[in-house]
Amino acid sequence: MRNANKFDIPELWEMMLQFRSEAPLSFLQQIQNKEYFDFLMMRIIAGAGAIFIEEGKGILISLIAPSIWCDKTLLLSELAWYVKPEFRNGTTGYRLIKKYIEHGKQLKESGRIKAFTIGKMANSPNIKYEKFGFSKLEESWIQ
Repeated sequence: MRNANKFDIPELWEMMLQFRSEAPLSFLQQIQNKEYFDFLMMRIIAGAGAIFIEEGKGILISLIAPSIWCDKTLLLSELAWYVKPEFRNGTTGYRLIKKYIEHGKQLKESGRIKAFTIGKMANSPNIKYEKFGFSKLEESWIQ
């Protein structure tokens, strides 16, 4: 388990294609902008968030962005948390989320962010985020 670097971008892309193929949203299947993906990954790697990778097994990608209320109030948001099917029900997913939580707590303690979030897709396993210290804030719905 480690922070991703620019040399990991091809593997990140491949895992995100797998993630997308399992997503319950058909419109995502038609979206393909590798140039933007590469740009965003480089921006995150440069400090606009964090990407944790367990090579060949899973990734967790997060981004720091301002709150809607104030451009100086920053939040860290998980964008994608994906573990390849053959490594699910093992420790990869747990290690990824623990690394994300440690990173989020460090950013909060240093004053860089005010909070960090994690999402759950409708077809994801029923993970009890409360045991990791998260509180439910909202649900997202799409049409």
